[in-house]
Amino acid sequence: MNAFEFMGLLCWIGAAVLVLWMVVDFFKVNITYDENYLLSSLEGHDEITEQEKKHRREREARA
Repeated sequence: MNAFEFMGLLCWIGAAVLVLWMVVDFFKVNITYDENYLLSSLEGHDEITEQEKKHRREREARA
C-alpha cells in the first residue's frame, strides 16, 4: 500500500466518521427539540427588531 492509497483510505474513514456524526446529531436534536421550535424563526427576532429600529432612527435623522 503506497502513500496515496493510504491517504485515500484515511479520507474514506474520515467521511464515514462525519456521516455517522451527522446521523447521531440528527437523532439527538430530533429527540431534544420539538419540531415547531426547530421550524420557528424567532431565534433572531430580537436582533432583527434592533436593526429595524436602528435603520428607522438613521432615516429619521437624515430627514
